[in-house]
Amino acid sequence: MSVVHIENKSLAQTRFLDEEESKTLEYIRNHKPELEAVYLNNLSAGRRGILQRLFQALIRERIISEERVSWQEGPKTTIKVWLPSGLLLQAAIKKRHSLDRFDIEGDITIGSPEPAKALTHPADLLKLLRQEGMLENATEKQFQRFKMEIENGAANLTLALAGASARKKELTALAKLENIENSIDWVAKQRKDNKNFSPLAFYEQCVVEGHPLHPGAKTKYGLNVEEVIKYSPEWGAAPKVALAAVSKDYCQTTSVDDNTVTAWLYKEYEGLRSAVEKTLYDKRLNPDQFELIPIHPWQFDHTLRTLYKEEITENKVIPISDFRIPTQSLVSFRSLAPIQERGQKKHHIKTAVNVQTTSAVRTVSPNSVENGPVLSKILSRIQERENHFGGSFVVLQERAGIYFQPFNQDLPEEDQWKLQANLASILRENPENHMKENKEVPMPAAALLAESPISGKTIAIELIEELASHYQLSILEEAASLFIQRYAEMSLPGFLTLMVRYGISLEGHMQNSVSVFRNGEPVRILLRDFGGIRVLPQRLKKEGFHFEFYPGSSIITEKVEQLRNIISYSVIQNHFAELITCIVRALGLNEGVLWKQVIKVCEQAFSDLKKDPNIAEPAAADELAIFHPVIDLKALTVMRLRGDVTDYPYTQVPNPMLQWKGETAL
Repeated sequence: MSVVHIENKSLAQTRFLDEEESKTLEYIRNHKPELEAVYLNNLSAGRRGILQRLFQALIRERIISEERVSWQEGPKTTIKVWLPSGLLLQAAIKKRHSLDRFDIEGDITIGSPEPAKALTHPADLLKLLRQEGMLENATEKQFQRFKMEIENGAANLTLALAGASARKKELTALAKLENIENSIDWVAKQRKDNKNFSPLAFYEQCVVEGHPLHPGAKTKYGLNVEEVIKYSPEWGAAPKVALAAVSKDYCQTTSVDDNTVTAWLYKEYEGLRSAVEKTLYDKRLNPDQFELIPIHPWQFDHTLRTLYKEEITENKVIPISDFRIPTQSLVSFRSLAPIQERGQKKHHIKTAVNVQTTSAVRTVSPNSVENGPVLSKILSRIQERENHFGGSFVVLQERAGIYFQPFNQDLPEEDQWKLQANLASILRENPENHMKENKEVPMPAAALLAESPISGKTIAIELIEELASHYQLSILEEAASLFIQRYAEMSLPGFLTLMVRYGISLEGHMQNSVSVFRNGEPVRILLRDFGGIRVLPQRLKKEGFHFEFYPGSSIITEKVEQLRNIISYSVIQNHFAELITCIVRALGLNEGVLWKQVIKVCEQAFSDLKKDPNIAEPAAADELAIFHPVIDLKALTVMRLRGDVTDYPYTQVPNPMLQWKGETAL
């Protein structure tokens, strides 16, 4: 820790900052001095946000063994953790939720047991447990790496909160002038006044805190402070996507039809073809022998000219210097939405960024590029066969992809993969193409948990209030129950049908899902990104589908448990449980009231599937797994302590789907 003196008299005090926080504050002082007070005012909240995620993960993932943990119930619930040295770690708990989650109220303290002092930084908790010998499964290198990720994430959460605070101040002032009191009315007004305004991008950029449970929620390892501000969605970032022309002998293209990435880009961006042709003609090269790869501007500046230096020298990779595509940053950071007039239907662009955000380095693997169009065609046929799920459940196509293919095929596999994955891109169908009328509002499901920059309420509550107004429901709890019922009806039958009948489990967590609302009512869900799905080939083949995926793709599994885990973890836990918990926190409901709606829809979906004798048996087995007494919880912190991003360890937690199942008939 370093001592930082605050010159601002209103904040005159000495603070202790770690290296990441010091770097951030130094940048702010030198380049954005107006944010210094805002950053320092959010310092405690930024640290606390990561500290509470970390502490909860240590308990839920059993990194701290259960015998050391006790719960003291009473007027106020307290969690106590007895450490090997005799020290007592404890915190007051505001509320306990399903799936072993809990809300911490106030400080996490350490003492013996008295006097106790507050832990103020998540890295202090990690160091304490290391000293106590409780993280012995991590090597020193793994521990230090994880600690750096946590420190980086805490500094970045503070920075994100500062940015959101500044943005909220500006937006609330503008909204007040228009007598607008919530984000939904704000979006409606902007959409009316500005033909380039994207409701989806607006809500993507409302997601400030990232993953609600992952202690690495705001880790952006490899970006400096300037770059975090320049490229992160919570700062309203508008990166300009760069391009490189790559010799056809040095790249691999994929698509759902005859339109390659290059063909789509030429169709969608006026002046691009002439800019590319001029660059290539100046080098006496034939444009017909080159394909285009969109590149994130960070990757263009930091990776392209170093990793592909030889190919650039040999005119096999040609950076295009005089054309950029204006975009807006989305929740996933590397995926970008082109700024366009409404109705132009330009594709979203998934780019490779050699930077770690949350848990993984966000490059684009050749597996993803190759499999995207294959899966898109399969899922398009399935949706036709299923009558498009009544229009409420849509899987977005990955229309075309491209990646660099080293000419030298004798390179070591690791080197070849690095070159392929760092110069790659996918064009994905734009979710806003599926809006059927002006009153429909699309947003990433992650935005439902976010604070509205207009009202200060969570966006889910804004929607529930609008739903209550539309149906003239005087009791907000009734509107919340109807909201979850409709949300389950538009999404769960699609997820479960794909899993049971076709052996495809979509990773439907809140970042991958775009939810669409009309008058506050959920009407449609759009699923994007195939990176984390699982396919059980025997089920898909039984339905008459023949396919060929990229060799060794992790999306292919022979274990039905993996298929079920994707639905259980990403849809039930990381989507519905988070949404329900968010509503429960705001309205003080018993969460069982909301879970019952989810359970009813699941039971009906399975009942319908079991009527088909061809799939009755797997449907019944899948239903038992979804309603099993305990379900697998992905141990994200264990994974990061191991330094792994592919081998997911699991622990088990009680299943809320079973807990309230017997009450659904009441």
